Order: sequence, then structure tokens, then C-alpha cells
Amino acid sequence: MPIVKKRNLQTETRLLLESGDPVELPPAEVDERALLVQFDQFRPFIPELLEELRAGTTAEPVAVMNDGSTFAIHGDTKTFWVKLWHAAGTEMTRIDRAQVLSCIPSTRGMQITVPDEPQE
Repeated sequence: MPIVKKRNLQTETRLLLESGDPVELPPAEVDERALLVQFDQFRPFIPELLEELRAGTTAEPVAVMNDGSTFAIHGDTKTFWVKLWHAAGTEMTRIDRAQVLSCIPSTRGMQITVPDEPQE
């Protein structure tokens, strides 16, 4: 199971999503107030992230973070780097907290071609 208990004495009712592999997230209840954003400039894009989490999506580990708990969630126009805490006993169908670390334009489906020979 790709979830572990939160490692502090405050509560054990939240489970931090951790995995080195992609995780299929089922449709989940998530309140907008449960989302913490690293920078206010990400706030306008939060509805897109909420839509993905509420519909169910794939969370892909962000390899450069190397922590096992930062995931990329791909929306239609943005890719969000997030940490997710699910409510214990809900089989990942309720998200208690989501921390948005980054929000970048999505490049999924784009192809970049490089010519074999330099052009003059």
C-alpha cells in the first residue's frame, strides 16, 4: 500500500501518500480549504487541481524531489506538484490536506523535434 501514517504525535488520522511508483487515485472528496499553496500565484489554478482529484487521477512521483511523497498531478493545462494526506480508513476517497508546491504549464502530448543536421 502506498500510504504511511503521519509521523508525529499530533494525529494518526491522516495518511501521507508515499510511493516510488505511480499511484492510481480514486475519485476523492476534497474541500478547497484543505489545499495549502506554496505561492499565491498558484491560487487561480486550484479549481483545475480540484477537478482532477475529485474525478480520480494518476499521481506520478516527482523524481527530482527524491522524497517519495511529492507527486505530479496532470490537469488539462497545468501540472501540479503536490503532497497529499488522505483521511485514515477512507481508502483514499477523502483528502484531508494537499500541499501545492508548484504549478507549471502542462507539456503533455507535446513533441519536440530536433533536426539531424544543423540548418543554415
